[in-house]
Amino acid sequence: MGVFKEKNEWFYNQINEYYRTENFIFNLEEIKSIQNRLLDNSWFQYFKSVDENKIETWIDFEMEIERVLVSILEYFDGFHSNLFKRKPEYSNKKFYFSINEYNDYCKDKLQLKILKIFNLFTFTPSYQTAYLNKNFILDIEHEIQYYKEKDYFNFIYESLEEFVGIFNDFIIHVINVFYENMRIEKMENFIVKDDHFIFEKTNQVFSFNYTSTLVNFYPADLKSKRLEGIVGSQHQFIHGLAEKDWSNNLQNLKIVLGVDDINVSLKKHKLFQFTKYFQKLNKNTDYLFLDNYRRKIRKYDVRRITFYFWGHSLDYSDRQYIQEVFDLVENNNSSKIKIFYHSISAKGDQLKNLLGIIEKEKIEKFMKDKTLEFIESTPENLFKEL
Repeated sequence: MGVFKEKNEWFYNQINEYYRTENFIFNLEEIKSIQNRLLDNSWFQYFKSVDENKIETWIDFEMEIERVLVSILEYFDGFHSNLFKRKPEYSNKKFYFSINEYNDYCKDKLQLKILKIFNLFTFTPSYQTAYLNKNFILDIEHEIQYYKEKDYFNFIYESLEEFVGIFNDFIIHVINVFYENMRIEKMENFIVKDDHFIFEKTNQVFSFNYTSTLVNFYPADLKSKRLEGIVGSQHQFIHGLAEKDWSNNLQNLKIVLGVDDINVSLKKHKLFQFTKYFQKLNKNTDYLFLDNYRRKIRKYDVRRITFYFWGHSLDYSDRQYIQEVFDLVENNNSSKIKIFYHSISAKGDQLKNLLGIIEKEKIEKFMKDKTLEFIESTPENLFKEL
């Protein structure tokens, strides 16, 4: 905690203010399991190696995932197109090349690092020689014929799913401990005020994270029919939900973690498993976003729907959903969009992200006629609106 306090003093103080940290009890066995699996996970090791200032939001994770895929594909294409000056040599039943001559075998040092982290290459302790993983090579008479690209990409996708499993367990065994120990006085101010519950006026919640925050924060004896609907069938998880018991079977995981889309070269190699839309379909977490509202508007001529964004950065990675909300509001003049922000700097970041998704003319028009509003996320404003 000393290191965390030193690097993140503001968060440290906020945690002490809002949570009963003296009651924190973590499952040591599970924590050690998470630590051990992180040591062996290629994706974690790669993310950890990236400059800490480059990964701040989910879009940064997506950009790094795509960077890895493109770099690996460039290596394969370069090898098969004879773009490198020479091919790896063969000795003692192994293919290898000298690190000092990496430019003859790889595009650059970043590509070399990526291929090392993702186990296509292994280095000698002296770091002078790189050996190729024979599991992904077809060789005839000690000459590489081709790389088994499909097998290799399946291998690193399984590593990504293993990272998802570690992330899932971090949520269950670390994050959920916070839910269980929120200070009562803070919870009451956040959930209940003057006998009114937050979300009383809300009839649908779309969650963009992987935790059942709403379910965990509401008191167990809350019997409001309206709220039961929200935390039940009307509470949709856009990118899946952390599973408490997935039996160490990766196929049971529901968390979606991938890129929004892949470029043409990656599509040619059918690397769709790394996309969020493939994972949502494959993990049965997909559904028709906002279709119910479109039908209501057409059938009942609904005059007003207010969409709230709370705790969302409006980052490019979720542009599909953001665009759908703006399109629906544009086609229904009396509907509104309200965006909560927790600080002036955060509001600026949200607006910049929005300008990267929605045409500036539309944003200007919406803000002028109050169709789009930014609201500070104070308890008073949250209870008033929601």
